[in-house]
Amino acid sequence: MADESPHLIPETSLHSTPHADHDYSPRCPFCVIAHTYKAIPPTSAERNPALEPEQLDPPSYVLYSSEHVIAFLDIMPLTRGHVLVAPRKHRVKVGDLSPDEGAEIGRVLPLLSRSVMKAVMPDIPHQKVDYNVVQNNGPGAAQVVPHVHFHIVPRPPLNYVTPKESKSKSETQYPPNAQPTGFNRTRILFGRGMRDDLDYDDAAVLVEDMRRCIREEWEASSAGKREAKVEQDKSSVGNPEQRKGAWKV
Repeated sequence: MADESPHLIPETSLHSTPHADHDYSPRCPFCVIAHTYKAIPPTSAERNPALEPEQLDPPSYVLYSSEHVIAFLDIMPLTRGHVLVAPRKHRVKVGDLSPDEGAEIGRVLPLLSRSVMKAVMPDIPHQKVDYNVVQNNGPGAAQVVPHVHFHIVPRPPLNYVTPKESKSKSETQYPPNAQPTGFNRTRILFGRGMRDDLDYDDAAVLVEDMRRCIREEWEASSAGKREAKVEQDKSSVGNPEQRKGAWKV
């Protein structure tokens, strides 16, 4: 009999537990995703077979995977490009995060937000795009999966059309989104709305665009520059001329 992909099943426990006792829950779908997809540098994620979505059932489209944080497409998105950002270890509520986990999530949320928006709306600059970053704690606050996660939800302009060329640099002029009122204001503010099943064919293309945008943002960031310098320093070992140049400031 051929091996079958592991199945993601919902967890039922909604209670926080000590870190050492509950770093991994086999019944938590987010833990299973984090356990399946190991940490990979953002510069190596594009078309990396280690991130093959079909390793799980249903498929998981991972766009970022580090020591403490993993990000993947929501399987029932509110809008195209709806992403979940979660700690790798099982933490039920945001107050359960360790300092290192909280710090890394705080560092990568801006980078991931910019990258997701660039992939979803490549013809609109970041200062003009609208999106939610939402985090819920407990069933009374609309937390469905009891594993900390942040929703990044793009809010494209009305009648937005994705450019055929995802790397488009030209800016398309759209009227700004209107200020929501009444029920719509609450629905949009808390990331609520009509959800739909993830389109796997579109997700396969979109996640690659997101990985590319993350790489570009990472390489342009101080973290990316530090990583590049470490690699340069490693390559200069044993070569005094290269090492001398590498230490110039």
